[in-house]
Amino acid sequence: MALRVYTGLRPYRGYLKTSHNALKQSIPAAIVASRVRDIETSARGAQTQEAKNTRSKYKLEKAAGKSRYEVAPEQRIATATAGVPALVRLGTAAFVSDNLKNFRNRPKKPIELYEFEGCPFCRKVREACTLLDIDVLFCPCPKGGPTWRPKAVQLSGKSQFPYMVDPNTRQQMGESDDIINYLYNEYGDGNVPLLLKLGPLTAISNTLALLPRINRGISYRKSKLPKKPVDLWAYEASPFCKLAREVFVELEIPHIYHSVARNSPKRQELIDKWDVFQVPYIEDPNTGVAMFETPQIIEYLEKTYAV
Repeated sequence: MALRVYTGLRPYRGYLKTSHNALKQSIPAAIVASRVRDIETSARGAQTQEAKNTRSKYKLEKAAGKSRYEVAPEQRIATATAGVPALVRLGTAAFVSDNLKNFRNRPKKPIELYEFEGCPFCRKVREACTLLDIDVLFCPCPKGGPTWRPKAVQLSGKSQFPYMVDPNTRQQMGESDDIINYLYNEYGDGNVPLLLKLGPLTAISNTLALLPRINRGISYRKSKLPKKPVDLWAYEASPFCKLAREVFVELEIPHIYHSVARNSPKRQELIDKWDVFQVPYIEDPNTGVAMFETPQIIEYLEKTYAV
């Protein structure tokens, strides 16, 4: 007869099986079960404390008179056009890589990317970051932008995007294919997915994907720069996230992009914070505001940072 102790904690899924002989060898099942409960209680306490910290630090702005996931009538066309990239790219960047658990290591600091929303080569790198489930500090470089575009040109010596800086390894490079190969070798398993390494076909499909919103996320609009980057939880294939990020780019707002595609373990972070998962979601350390809902986020960014 065997005694099985089950846990509900994700990192400790499965069961601990202790045989009758082991019990005789002074490994009391009660002690084992007690230890499992201690671990589970401790982890839950940490999650609760994290939620308390977030709720004490940020004021969650809620949209009035609107159900979750409801698309406002005035947003339907924009949402439909923003959804085209996911269709053209066959759902690339909707999910994290199936091989995520075998990836070598995780960057301790966010990768820095100088890029802009309307660039097909930049989008290809963003897809790779989503598949790899790594966080990125985006330094938006819209045309005419006075801050990040000149800095990128200074770093690279030419006006070509995207440009990557990895503070973890001190590596810097341009060229989308080189960046993707580097990221997969450093933070993946070295195997770049087929849809990211088809050369001209990848570039053409990403260009076609961006055509319905070709004039958005490209040109700078006068704004005031926040002192700290805004935190954004999103993922590349989501049309709702794309609409919000277009404004981030046009207003040249630096943002730490917490990539949370489907099957990302980081989705639990949002559930821990507010007992719900929904993206896009922002936390602005400059104002103490936290917010879901694309229209409200766009309105907030316009009121707070547009000039």
